[in-house]
Amino acid sequence: MVPAEENLTAVLNLDSCLNCTQPSVYDVNLPKVVTMVVVFMFFAVFGVMGNVLVIVSVACHRQLRSVTHCLIANLAVADLLLSSVVVPLSASSEALGRWVLGRALCGVWASFDVLCCTASIFNLCVISVDRCLAVSYPLRYPCLATSRRAVSAMVAVWVASAGISVGPLFGWREPMPDDESVCNVNEDPGYAIFSASCSFYVPLAVILVMYCKVFMVARRKARSLTDGQWHSGVKGGVAFRIHRGNAQRCHAERGKEEEGSRKCRSYGALVKLLTFSREMKAAKTLGIVVGCFILCWLPFFLVLPISSIFPSHRPSDTVFKITFWLGYFNSCLNPIIYTCFSQEFKKAFQNVLKGLCFHRSTTTTTATHLTQISPHPAPPSHPVTPSTSRFIHTGVSKSLLKYCCFSTEGTTSSAGTHHVLVDMKGVTRGQAV
Repeated sequence: MVPAEENLTAVLNLDSCLNCTQPSVYDVNLPKVVTMVVVFMFFAVFGVMGNVLVIVSVACHRQLRSVTHCLIANLAVADLLLSSVVVPLSASSEALGRWVLGRALCGVWASFDVLCCTASIFNLCVISVDRCLAVSYPLRYPCLATSRRAVSAMVAVWVASAGISVGPLFGWREPMPDDESVCNVNEDPGYAIFSASCSFYVPLAVILVMYCKVFMVARRKARSLTDGQWHSGVKGGVAFRIHRGNAQRCHAERGKEEEGSRKCRSYGALVKLLTFSREMKAAKTLGIVVGCFILCWLPFFLVLPISSIFPSHRPSDTVFKITFWLGYFNSCLNPIIYTCFSQEFKKAFQNVLKGLCFHRSTTTTTATHLTQISPHPAPPSHPVTPSTSRFIHTGVSKSLLKYCCFSTEGTTSSAGTHHVLVDMKGVTRGQAV
């Protein structure tokens, strides 16, 4: 039992500490805390809502269930986890000026941060490979990009990201400070170089190579279109000759003479043109996503290795925090990009917000193009054969397939031949991902 005199002394010492003018370690500037919490939570809430909107749109719209859109949804999952778990904890730490959740959760938070950021750039890397295949091999793409391969790629993204992020949990980090209220980014030189290389620079190199190839292929194909290598054309467009003869299939036997072969060539050229323009639009939109990701994360991945290897050249805490939060800001940018540059996502977002996503689906954009460019109404419907069904999965609508591959009944004559003029600028503006 404590003597009365000692108890009185302890109380007097406590009173003197409470009355002292020197601020304690845990003093909080309330206006600063409120301002920082509002700003940081805005980013977090906006990131959560935007990425949830992307995931729900892909889930409930049938035309958004392609391989590319599934990869985009996987990217949105990574950004959603970053916005909903990592950003709020970082915001509370910044606002309060200390870490309040203990040392164990500090390590988990740091590893989860690396996991989400690595998964984001790995998803962008897989998407860049997907776009390269789609633009380079537009008609073979459905056979190359299968659902099974897409699922395998998405699982591999998370497994590889987890392998990179768990290092600090097993001791690969700088010594932890004695003060449990301090929780910093792991600046161990070895791990900083390893994580920066594997999580950013190597995937970035793959992305840049893939997109360079995409735009090289695009330039070559655009030049071949201009030179009329796919079909004879007129200024500002490509004319495809379609005959109104007896109904015949594109896979007709060799004895069907020149008219059938001419139709098949015209149909194949039109499919190539519309598919190529669609994939190029998707590549441009996703190229903007990649560009924003690089701009947001490059400063941090430059500062982190330099400050860990050369501590004397470490920038100020303010600069370090700006680069840190600039990377977090990227998690809420992608939904904005999709809304601005993709009509498909824009319409899907509107349907979700109106509660219509499970009741109706948006029309395919290629059918819209056909309605705009065709001077004649589409002919009666015909069954789609297995040999031509693979074209449907490239984004070309059934109405386009029937219109180009099968002719209406009637006599074949010069008067029964018409041209479909495809405006290259209009097709290039076709909306895709």
